[in-house]
Amino acid sequence: MIEPKMNEPAPTDQVEIRQATIDDCLLVSALATVTFYEAYFEQDTPADLANYLYESFSVEQVTAELSDPGTTFFIAFRDGKAVGYAKLLDGSTADGVEGDRPVELKRIYLVERVWGTGIGERLLAHCEASARELGHDVLWLGVWQENRRGQSFYGKHGFRKVGTITFPYGDSVGTNDVMMKDL
Repeated sequence: MIEPKMNEPAPTDQVEIRQATIDDCLLVSALATVTFYEAYFEQDTPADLANYLYESFSVEQVTAELSDPGTTFFIAFRDGKAVGYAKLLDGSTADGVEGDRPVELKRIYLVERVWGTGIGERLLAHCEASARELGHDVLWLGVWQENRRGQSFYGKHGFRKVGTITFPYGDSVGTNDVMMKDL
């Protein structure tokens, strides 16, 4: 029998995606902190990264976001273990985004050990389906201009660049490409 590589899904992997509730605030906070850190710790200064994690993913901040009716979180599980999450933000737009009812994919992150397993694609597809069900016609996001992996992923799934936005981050300001996809 050939053993799957570490990041490839085993034939027995069970993937579940469900909407987060207020009871998931600790889990979402932990997932957000870990996944963002894993994605950017090599590029960012420790102080900027620590401040961003604290400001953006504290339990209080996540609880407030989970309580907001315009914000929807989804949690991805593999074999019963939380491995990623996504956040949709209703009522958000940016220059270049078209459509009558756009929705922002504000965050989509996985723990590094499941990158390349197809779980990210399933989580993105779940977000797209949810957005359609809620009557949205466009899904858009901002992706850091230096995040080639992210840009490639979104391009492969039908997103196209339509502009740029700034992203204040600690003592610096980054530039994100705005990408959108018609639903």
